[in-house]
Amino acid sequence: MTHLKEKKKKTIALTWWATWWHIFPLLSIYNYYKDNDNYKFVWAWEEDSLEEKVASDNNIVFLDVPAWKFRRYFDWKNFYEPLKNLTWFFFWIYYILRYNIKIVFSKWWYVSIPMCLAAFVLRKKIYIHESDTTPWIANKLISLIAHKVFYSFENEKVNNKKHIFSGQLLNPELLENVKEAHIWVNTMLTIIVIAGSQWSTRIFESLIRILPDLSDIKFNVILWEKNTKFKEEFSKFKNVTTYNFVDQKEMWEILKSSDIAITRWWATALWELCVFGIHSLIIPLPESAWDHQNKNATYFKRNYESDVLDETTDLELNLFKKLQKYKNLRKTWLNLDWFFKPLQIIEKEIIKK
Repeated sequence: MTHLKEKKKKTIALTWWATWWHIFPLLSIYNYYKDNDNYKFVWAWEEDSLEEKVASDNNIVFLDVPAWKFRRYFDWKNFYEPLKNLTWFFFWIYYILRYNIKIVFSKWWYVSIPMCLAAFVLRKKIYIHESDTTPWIANKLISLIAHKVFYSFENEKVNNKKHIFSGQLLNPELLENVKEAHIWVNTMLTIIVIAGSQWSTRIFESLIRILPDLSDIKFNVILWEKNTKFKEEFSKFKNVTTYNFVDQKEMWEILKSSDIAITRWWATALWELCVFGIHSLIIPLPESAWDHQNKNATYFKRNYESDVLDETTDLELNLFKKLQKYKNLRKTWLNLDWFFKPLQIIEKEIIKK
């Protein structure tokens, strides 16, 4: 009986790129469905990746899927690596049949292309979720064969049955340890600094230089693995608490008590901050592809009154001025009712098929 029950379950294959803020949306899908007896999961990406660790931690079957990365610059690998996609297209034919995969849920990046092509040939359902205001190449290609395309940001495409505005997928683990959702007023302005693991050096260096004049503001600085070199510098200030890493189950307390965030562009992080009523000082990376970081930031400035700072022009001075301007700002609302709506929208589309 147990074997028959397992056989009837729909298998969903997940794939995305290897950084924590990109993994969380797929983990959101898994955590939202994991107690549903109608579904089981496999996770696809390259071996020795963060995805493999996440899959192992959550007892999800992990499939190693090397694939070709398109480089928008001259590289000899562009002449032979495309053969990987052809090879792994046939591997995916095997995987889909072997694991009885019924649904492919893809975020983006090059590993998703052979997987989705194989799913299309075998007439399996393909769903995409686009986190950014600007779709990247993989999602542009896959959207041509996808059954549904979901978006974090409203755009001109979402007025038809295939292209659907869902909002950003947030991880249910973030609310797992929530005991109470009321707001308390901080005695001093409390700021979360969540600039990410890469390309954040300029932000941390600018903040360290102005910290001596910000002793009446409390800072929670999340460094991630590539920024731990700043830990010693931050430890000189009594009003600064640093974290090498904070998982989603622990993040709740920090977000709940934060009034302002100094942050990058990541769609997941920006929507999390919005849900927790945190005012964002967004510093987009100027070198981002297709300027998508600035476009994400502009959306939040227009719709949620976030501030956008230019990293290349007087960042240190402008950051100091903003913190002085908002010294008396305190959080006044939470928007937790919105938290599960994107997942519910996607659930309805998947279930009705």
